[in-house]
Amino acid sequence: MGCSILYSAIPPNSNLYLRLQSEKALSILVASLFPYGCGIFRFFEIEPEEIDEILENVVEVYPDIFESKVELDRVIAELRSQLTLTRQAFSGIEDRTAMLEKSVDEIEQLLVQELSRKQVANAQETVQQLLLGNRTFAPDLIPIEEGHSLGLISRELVSQGASIFRQIDPKTLVAKNEDWYLEQLEELRDLYLAADENNEVILVGSS
Repeated sequence: MGCSILYSAIPPNSNLYLRLQSEKALSILVASLFPYGCGIFRFFEIEPEEIDEILENVVEVYPDIFESKVELDRVIAELRSQLTLTRQAFSGIEDRTAMLEKSVDEIEQLLVQELSRKQVANAQETVQQLLLGNRTFAPDLIPIEEGHSLGLISRELVSQGASIFRQIDPKTLVAKNEDWYLEQLEELRDLYLAADENNEVILVGSS
């Protein structure tokens, strides 16, 4: 896996989460914007010119969903409102993110080796689920063939992952001269622990 993987916690009891599972235009917009910026909750903090370019591409890919600029603007306004309300209701949600950038294969290998050493059953499968999720988010709404599908790390897997990461010291897994991998592994561990503490699930997207 030479791609980058992005992670963003989301409260399953938030109005945003519920709407993303029932409103196709909103869910497609979030899936399309997910790979950009520093997580979906901070997407609109990137440069306006970049935002415009990304949104233009969304319209090109999904002309049947966003038939006019008026319709796109309406869905964007709904999303911005929901992001703001979620950030207000769930303190720090915008910072509960992580990213594995061109390090997925290496980190997967490190985790599989460590879980195997600890005699965790199905180490390979467990690690793949921890990195890619154990479900597909809103599969009936987001067309997988367009490449914008999102994975989901369920509450059960977040809890399991947090339990695993509590027993792992990234510094003992990563060679001393590989700070790049250490930083990202620590970021992922911290996300799992924070999401578990706040009873959240995690959305997963690749770029």
